[in-house]
Amino acid sequence: ALHCDSEQLFECDEVLLSAGGSAIFDLVAPHLTARLALPVRGLLRPGCYVTHDHGAYQRMMSVMTSRLGCGHGLHAAMEVWATVQSRPEPGLAILAAGRRDLSSDSSMPTPVFVSRLGQTTVSDAPAGWAVTALNDQHAYLRCPDNAILDLQVGDRIGLGISHPCTTFDKWRWMALIDNDYNVCDAIVTSF
Repeated sequence: ALHCDSEQLFECDEVLLSAGGSAIFDLVAPHLTARLALPVRGLLRPGCYVTHDHGAYQRMMSVMTSRLGCGHGLHAAMEVWATVQSRPEPGLAILAAGRRDLSSDSSMPTPVFVSRLGQTTVSDAPAGWAVTALNDQHAYLRCPDNAILDLQVGDRIGLGISHPCTTFDKWRWMALIDNDYNVCDAIVTSF
């Protein structure tokens, strides 16, 4: 912007400076106030604040909240649910979701919630569970043999994602749910 201003390249009444910065907007925003010959309007486009995540943005946002003393910060609002499709060996569950369904470019999905077959209750996934690999259609969930919960075929796992953008681009629409996991509405994605 400074270079364009010095070359008088702006042909407008007001300069719009725009930047992303979903997880570090406190560091990005000050750069949107450059002193130019024309009035400047800064526009911060932090898209991931809408859904947040359980991975990269959660880690980066925790650094920002510590830096600013902001309290609890944002909470993840996007999950991809997958059904346990197979238990081929002790300590391994194959889930019916893979790279075509959720992001993995930043880190693997995180098992966050579990709902047993035939039940409507949702509980926290036990510590120690981890998705260790994905292929197009499946996730490989490692569950320690000493886990409190022995997964069965048909159980459902709520996976927290990392990097919402690369999950949004996999779905034409997404269900909106209430706190009891009732589907209330749907959104069409145009990513």
